[in-house]
Amino acid sequence: MKALDHNCMDKEDLRRLSEPELQRMGVRLLKRQEVVLQCRHCMETWSPQLDYNGKLPFGYWVCPAKCNQGGV
Repeated sequence: MKALDHNCMDKEDLRRLSEPELQRMGVRLLKRQEVVLQCRHCMETWSPQLDYNGKLPFGYWVCPAKCNQGGV
């Protein structure tokens, strides 16, 4: 994924993304309301913390092991 793509993904609410879009990011959305993600590579799960406005942080989709940081 290019840096520009990453910036666009940061502005997207992953709860509204389609399965192909999530797959392109290298994640599965296990729980939409609670925002629980799973890495498609290593199967690690995590839940990014929302900010005080209820928005996702920068890089929310990146696996804690950095498997999908450079794109899939």
